[in-house]
Amino acid sequence: MTSQPPGSPVPRRSLTRRLLATLAAGALAFGLAVPAMPAAAAAPSPSPSASTTPAVLSAAPVANGILRPGEALTVAVTLAAGSGSAVATPVGLQLGTAPLSDDAALERWLGGDTTGVTLQQVATGSMDATASGAQTTTALSVPATDAALAGRAAGVYPVRVTADGAGLRTPTVVVVPNDAGAQTPVALVVPITAAPMTRGLLSASELAELTAVDGALSAQLDAVDGTGATLAVDPAIPAAIRVLGSAAPPTAVAWLQRLLALPNNRFALQFGDADIAAQLRAGLTAPLSPTSLQSYMTAADFTQPAPAVSAVSTPDPSTSATPGQPSYPSLTSLLDIGSATPNVFWPATESAGADTVTALGALGTADQPAHVLVPSTSVVGGARQAAAAVAGVSTPVYDAEVSRALADAAGQNDTTRRGSALAAAQAYLALARATTGDQPVLAILDRGTDRSRVSLRATLGLVATAPGYSSSTLAAVSTIPASETTLAEATVDTARVTDVADLVADEQVIDRFATILDQPELLTGRERAEVLQVMNVSWTGDAARKAVSDHRAATRTTLDSVGILSSDFRLVSSSAPLRPWVRNDLPWPVTVVMAVDPNDVRLRVQPRTTVNAQASANTRVEVPVEARIANGEVSVALRLYSPTGEAVGSPQVVDVEVRAEWESIGLIVIILLIVAFLSLGVVRTIARRRRTRTEGDETPDAEPPADGSIVRKSPDADGRSPASDDSAPDTDDDGTEPLSSDFTEENRP
Repeated sequence: MTSQPPGSPVPRRSLTRRLLATLAAGALAFGLAVPAMPAAAAAPSPSPSASTTPAVLSAAPVANGILRPGEALTVAVTLAAGSGSAVATPVGLQLGTAPLSDDAALERWLGGDTTGVTLQQVATGSMDATASGAQTTTALSVPATDAALAGRAAGVYPVRVTADGAGLRTPTVVVVPNDAGAQTPVALVVPITAAPMTRGLLSASELAELTAVDGALSAQLDAVDGTGATLAVDPAIPAAIRVLGSAAPPTAVAWLQRLLALPNNRFALQFGDADIAAQLRAGLTAPLSPTSLQSYMTAADFTQPAPAVSAVSTPDPSTSATPGQPSYPSLTSLLDIGSATPNVFWPATESAGADTVTALGALGTADQPAHVLVPSTSVVGGARQAAAAVAGVSTPVYDAEVSRALADAAGQNDTTRRGSALAAAQAYLALARATTGDQPVLAILDRGTDRSRVSLRATLGLVATAPGYSSSTLAAVSTIPASETTLAEATVDTARVTDVADLVADEQVIDRFATILDQPELLTGRERAEVLQVMNVSWTGDAARKAVSDHRAATRTTLDSVGILSSDFRLVSSSAPLRPWVRNDLPWPVTVVMAVDPNDVRLRVQPRTTVNAQASANTRVEVPVEARIANGEVSVALRLYSPTGEAVGSPQVVDVEVRAEWESIGLIVIILLIVAFLSLGVVRTIARRRRTRTEGDETPDAEPPADGSIVRKSPDADGRSPASDDSAPDTDDDGTEPLSSDFTEENRP
């Protein structure tokens, strides 16, 4: 279409054309409206809208939040748009005029409470428009010459970034360090653990993945390498590598060698990082420990030098060294984590009370006293003094606020959020130094498996470079004279305690059941390892309940792995074997005793039969049975016992149909048939002979022929041969027999 020139008259359509157009438009509108009406009526009510992700504003001061006099203040700002797009918006940077006074004020500020805080605007900028699901980053800077930064005393200052266009605000902090005075020792405990599991040990494939270059266990060693951190090592990890012998993944062997070569101070966690406090509350006098890992070792992997064993541990000297025979490492060698401080216990945060500390303290000795790590939140009054004691038991107290901030930073994989968490940890460290004076500060990096290599390294690097601090170890803190401390009532998870009690009770049943094995430790050792893994402190909430439930179900399956397979039986003779089966689903052969008990005296059985059942197979059993002269149904109870008398599996009852006289009756019938057949044969033989004799007597004598011819009798007719007959006629020279003298010429034919 083109526009008419200005001033041109507007063309007008005729009345007829306008009328037709109006009718056509009306018809079209009606045609569209008619089908739309039922469609609208049939349309369902709109479904609820999907949940939306709000936009998030993050702010992180550079240099881990350290702001020294004469330096510029720079804050990285990131806006994540969430599920909806974000338009371009101005952002502002505000700085507090006075430092925060203590941990409580810092916690309130980071939680968004601005009470008592005065802020001033020190920088502005803008954020670009951000698409849904994306994020944009900018930097806000305050020059070092800015009057807002001049003359600030040491302390922790609140910082806030605002994005008024998006209605967002986020708090953070900067620390003006105090370099005056002596350095404060800081000790950091870092766990070397794997994710919680329900199996006793990590598999070869899992170890290969975890110890690869980008694996979680490799990331943990990368983070602590070169630092003064104290390592809390789960001994189940080295054990999982060593039990594989020559089949251990090369990356796992290298990882273990690297762990043992690190100079860091260390101590061993409970096997599987099991929950100590829950075990003691469940009635145990001491935490459980592994008893045997023999079931995880294969003979073929220990018949030649094993890299995972010979390089890092010494085989048990009591084992055979005969060529071609396996040489297994001892349990102590399997669990070795290197030179470690003994009797150090690290209960789950806030789970240990005075009773737990007392029980653990009894496990120490004068030369190797026990040390129980507790958080400052468990101490009455919240004292942070690291060197402390409860009823004479060493209880190093770690700063709960610093530890929480460090764990938060280690779990952040986003750069800006991690920087914000590191700044908060730096602030808590600064306040801790101001509170404890010349006393050391102890912190922990609590358990966690969702940490990247970068986050771990950055977190440990912050502690190592914190202004006013010098690196120390847990062992050094434990040697400082301790102050007597009182612990508050611990948080008790009653469901967890009940679960532990159930697991321990099930294990005792397994211990009795395992007496069917020549080496009960094959089963009991595996059960103990799995129980400890299920008690891992990282199992919490519903996941913990599920882990316990699954393990208890597996225990019931194990207890049902040996049983009796039988069916009803018919006894048709006075003695015959009863032949049930013994089912063995275990991977090892077992020895059981089958007890047979009939409910009627008509059946006499062998009451006890020892059975050597093969591994993963059904074994036929023959039980001698003797029936007395009587008929009827007899119920026979079958039950399995271990050689020590422990009941195994479920009892079975079979019905035996007794037909004790059938054997005698059948024997008599057979004898009668044999006699009848023999008699019949004799009678028939006698009758045949008589008939033959009778026929011979009735045969008439031979008469001479009527024509007078001479019938010559065969020379053999009398039963004698011619050669032996002395009266035989001579023969002529031609060999013909001469004619008798009575033979006349007239008789010649």
